[in-house]
This record gives sequence, structure tokens and C-alpha cells, in this order.
Amino acid sequence: MKFLTLKQLFVSGLITVVAAGPTKNITFNVISLVPNNQTLGVIIDEKVYPLTKVNEASTLLHFGDAPSPSSGYKYAILQKDTNQVIESENFTRKNSPSKSTLNEYYGRSWNTYNNLTKLPLIMEPLPIINRIESNLHIDNEIPTVHFYGDQTQIDNIHNNQMEDIDVNLSMAYISPKDVKLYENVTISVSGMSTRQMSKLSYKFKLPKKQDLFGYRRIKLRAMSIDMSYMRDSLGYAIADSVGLPTTKHSYARVYINDEAVGLFGLVEHIKDEWVQNEFGNGSKKFKHGALYVADINVKQPNTSSATNMTKRDGAMDSILAGKNEIDNPKAVSSLLYLGNNISDYSLGQYAVKSDPSVGTANYTRIMDFAKFISEQPTVPVNDSAAAIWEEKIDVDSFLRGLALEIVISDMDGYFGMSNNYMLYDDIKNERLVLSEQDLDLTMGVSTFNISVMHGGNYTQFPGFTARPLTSRLFQVPKFKKQFENYLIKMTKELVNPVVLGPRIDQLFGMLSEDVSWDLALPRLGKSLMPDFVSILFGNGSDYTSFTNSPFHFAVYGPTMLNISMALTEWLPLRSSNLLSFFNETISQ
Repeated sequence: MKFLTLKQLFVSGLITVVAAGPTKNITFNVISLVPNNQTLGVIIDEKVYPLTKVNEASTLLHFGDAPSPSSGYKYAILQKDTNQVIESENFTRKNSPSKSTLNEYYGRSWNTYNNLTKLPLIMEPLPIINRIESNLHIDNEIPTVHFYGDQTQIDNIHNNQMEDIDVNLSMAYISPKDVKLYENVTISVSGMSTRQMSKLSYKFKLPKKQDLFGYRRIKLRAMSIDMSYMRDSLGYAIADSVGLPTTKHSYARVYINDEAVGLFGLVEHIKDEWVQNEFGNGSKKFKHGALYVADINVKQPNTSSATNMTKRDGAMDSILAGKNEIDNPKAVSSLLYLGNNISDYSLGQYAVKSDPSVGTANYTRIMDFAKFISEQPTVPVNDSAAAIWEEKIDVDSFLRGLALEIVISDMDGYFGMSNNYMLYDDIKNERLVLSEQDLDLTMGVSTFNISVMHGGNYTQFPGFTARPLTSRLFQVPKFKKQFENYLIKMTKELVNPVVLGPRIDQLFGMLSEDVSWDLALPRLGKSLMPDFVSILFGNGSDYTSFTNSPFHFAVYGPTMLNISMALTEWLPLRSSNLLSFFNETISQ
């Protein structure tokens, strides 16, 4: 952002510094990180009023009183000892209608981005969903999260980013309308492959009996692998639009001590409270089952060379999921039946994110389901077989979730890498419910061949015919037809340039300034995995080195990456290919 310089501002007679006086009747609040020798001020009618106070929750939030503006105002950074203007905003804010401004962010002309519209709800939420009402995710606002505390401990988690190290810090949450302070917040580096990126993700947990709009455990996703900064946001919004259990997604500006860390995606951590909030309306008395999340990062030795799985699509031979699927089926979360030894299912490939209300997670549920799948025919049957499936699983959740994976070209779900999908044990109805998480490797980001990832023939989607579940579930005509109906509905009513395209444009407008800010920041971690980034993003691991704006290209193209596609290049290709395939199939 281009700010006015000292020379531009200090034209003789233009700027006057005014000290505090009895006529001030407006409190101005502005968020900014400035050195100790600087402070914030507000310029009103060409006069400068220093804002010399800082909020007790965070030194980022400066405030002070000044007269009500007659024709707008702008914030400025001042030299603390002289109150001389160092720089100021290059736009004028409108008059404040009350006795206090919102908590405004220096350099951003908006507090609430009014040009952002929600995606339509195209399917009613699954009956099992009973989600709390929460203000954690305000779709068109970006709050500031400020962690602060012992710098030695902070350095330790960044110097050892591959390790699980917890530190306790203070945390201030500052939104336009809220300021919240929490002490003894547990924070650590988060993620799997993303731990090897220079911009790290984090998770934090608030002390017991405290919450942030109903949630104690929250993740801050760095979006390091997604140059568009949008895929998680869009993916979770689409999952919500098709009625699946899901976390919501919003954005946050993150600071740690006196360092700006960047723009992050804020999501709920999939743990106990998420289950209560998603299915039990937040009730601590809600009786729930276990929650499992598929995890391909199980580093088990190759215990057997015998497997009934074969290489599929020739697409993933060099990737962990593909190699383990061939070399070590016990380390794969594909719902492959491994026999009746329960320990084979508890190696970590079905990670328990939440134990049931009573007792601990029972891997017999996974083993029995895998056994049931293995016993079902791999040839077409009649619809009478539907009933036995419906006793075992919430079939509708599976059909919606699997259709979602194909429609958004999910590389990292059940089909692609057999990873990140969730299985919730609905103990009331004694069946499993499917949902999805971690949706950054979607919508054009993939190591699979483009023709199979984004082609119209969904049966060629990576893993579709090879996965144990889908190779049998879709032998039931009723389920196959409903699945195809969902593919068509999601594409026609949601994932196409007419509906999703404007949302992409609006997010681009909302995020542009913050993405530019983020890309210019130094990183607190080290890049340990350049080869993986090179695979995803083309030549070179440092994607900020591309000419012009990597953010713009990742959203709008033209294609500059070897494998990944820009969002607006992927979107018409995905929708037109799917609809063309079904139109041709129907015409035949």
C-alpha cells in the first residue's frame, strides 16, 4: 500500500498537531504494530490528534479521543516524541456515527466487507446436524489475533517446527466489535506436511471453562500450499451448502509478540467440543460416539508384500499414499479389510480425534465396517441391498461427501489419497457418518493427471473403482443414481462460473491487500520440503518469486504452473466436463 510521505504531509500549514483537550467526544480505535518510538494518531480537518493509549489486552490496539469529524478522518503513524507524521492512510474514512469507532485496522479502508455474498444452501443439512449458533466466523470481517509471551519459548517452537511442543501465551482477539483477552493459552505448530513450510500453521487451546464464541480449540491454517488463499474457504462453504457436517472458515491476521505473522484461515479444531457443537448444539451432556479422521502419515514398516490392491491410474506411485497402498496396506486408511486383528486398525491410519462420551474409541467399529464392505458384491445388485447398507452407514452423508470430492476435484480425500475424510460414530442410530476436512488440495491443485482429476467421466476419478467402499456401494442402483443426481445438482446449482465465480471475485477483492501484506512478511519457520512444493507449483519452491502477483495468477491465471490450475481456469473446465458427460450419457 502506498502511504503519504512525511514530505507530502508537511506542506506548510496543512497539518497541525493538537494536544488533548476538553472538546473531544469521539474515541478512535486503530490496530497497528509500530516500533516503541512511534505511536498512532488520527488526522481530522488537517489536524493531527495523537492516540497515546493502548488497550490492556494488546499493544496493537491504540486509542484516544478527538473531535467528531466534519468531513472524514484518516489514521497516521507518528514519531512518539515529536508527534510528527511519518506516514498516513491514503484514503479518508467516513464520519463515525457514534461516540466510538469500531476497532479499525490501519491501512484497510473497510471494517466489514459489504461486497461479499454467501453461497446458496442447495441441500438441507443432514438430520444429524444440530450446530450451535456462533459468532466465531463472521464471513466478511478479518479479526486480529495477537499472541504474546516468553520469546524464548516462541523461538523454541519455530526452531523445532517438526516437533509437538506446547507453549503457554497470552492471546488477544480483536474484531471490529470485540476485544477479548485470554491468559495461559496453549499454542503449538500444527499440520503434517505443512510443518515443513516456512509459513507455519498453528493450533491453540483456551483454558478450561473459557471459549471463543463457543470453541476452545481452534486452528490457524497458514494456506502455504494454496497461492489463492481461497480453497479452504470455498471448500468449507461448499460443504456447508450441501448440508454436510463441517467446520466453518474465516480469516484472521496473526501477530506473535512484536512480529506480524500473516493472514491465516481460522477453522474449528476437530476435537470433542466440535462434535458437541456440531451434533449436540453445544451441550456438554450430549452423548456422542467417537470421531475418526483418516491419516496417511502413518509411518509403519512394510510388514507384508501381499496385498489385493494394485496400482491405480499410475498416478501416485511416488506419493506416500500410493506407495503404502501397494507396499503396506496396514498403513492405509482406505477401509480395506485387514482381517480380524483389531490392532491392525489402530496404528494411526484412523486417528481418533474425539473419544465417545463414555469409554474410549472402539476400533471394532472400523474393523466391522471394513469387513462388511469386503463381503458386499463387486457386481451390480438390485435395490433390495440398500437396506443393509443403510443399517451400517448414513448413506446420504457418504453420497454427498463423495460427490463433493469429485465436484471440487479433491486430491486429498477418500478417493484421491484416502486421507482427511472423517467418520463419526452416530451411536443413537448405530451407524457411521461421513464428512470431509482439509480442503486446500482441491479445485485445480493436484499431482494427478488433469484428464482424470477434472474430466467429465467421474468413474475415471483417481481411486473411484479401486477403493473398497465405492467399488461396492455403487453396485446398488439406488445409490448410484442418487450419487449422480448429487453430482449434477452440485454442479448446476453451485460449482460453476455463474454461482461460484462471483464468490471468487468477491474474495479476491476482500483479500487482495492482506495477501500482499502476507507475502511481504518474513517467515518464522524454515522451508524443509522444497520438492513437494515444486511438484505442486512448478519450477522452484519459492512461489513468491513468480513475476507479477502469484495471488492474482493463482486465482485468475493464465496457467503458469506445471500441475496446478488457477481457480477460474479450473471452474469452467470442471463444470462443463461433468455436465457434458451426463448430457452425453442421457442422450445415449
